[in-house]
Amino acid sequence: MKNVCLLTVATLVFVLLVPFSHAEFIYAVQDDVLYQADPNTGTWTALSDTWSGTELLAHCSGSMYAIQGDGLYKVDRSGSWAALTDLWTGTVALAGGEGWLYAAQNDLIYRINPTNGDWETVPGDYVGTTHLAWAGGALMVIQNGYLYRTDPVTGDFAELPSSYQGTTAMAGTSNALFVIQGDVLYRVDPRTGDYESLGGGYEGATELGAWGNHVYCVWQGSLWKTDATTGEYESLGSGCEGTTALCVF
Repeated sequence: MKNVCLLTVATLVFVLLVPFSHAEFIYAVQDDVLYQADPNTGTWTALSDTWSGTELLAHCSGSMYAIQGDGLYKVDRSGSWAALTDLWTGTVALAGGEGWLYAAQNDLIYRINPTNGDWETVPGDYVGTTHLAWAGGALMVIQNGYLYRTDPVTGDFAELPSSYQGTTAMAGTSNALFVIQGDVLYRVDPRTGDYESLGGGYEGATELGAWGNHVYCVWQGSLWKTDATTGEYESLGSGCEGTTALCVF
């Protein structure tokens, strides 16, 4: 009986120490429809429509957020949505991290409460900002072709090495940043700026998402899945022409 108790305690400790991770899905807007895709098979399921013109999707705290026209919308995994605020015409980038949304609009970056849409500005000058992502516990900002690691509360920042001119897409995870520049996909350390190539063939890709050890992108009408450590890739199917926004969570 004593041995059984010890085994039970050991099993409980193991379960408590292993983090729970929700199985990710890929979400994308194509033409007027929001789709969910299986990250292993690429099988698509239509969730809801009336999403024409949506170019920005981000996830935060278990929900998706979309900017369509001037509206910011909260979207659940079934495609049901609720409008939050309608101030976002001209937004060029959207990201989520540690319970907040971040939007770049008119040379400012806004920190947005994802529950009600209330916002405040992130201190600093953000003229020329083109991309945002949350990676490694910080807001990553590409501004005028340079990459900055930014504290969104204080506005303090550190410029990371190298040039990011020509970047067409960026996405982040808890420990890595992914950038498509030219035709190459790079993995970037969000703390040091050290980077490595994950291979070429991505020229023109603008829709990029990352989760765990994989990166997903739409390129030339097909959905691609890339191993974030080796660069090995596979097609998850074609028929993705007209995709304007993508996120993975």
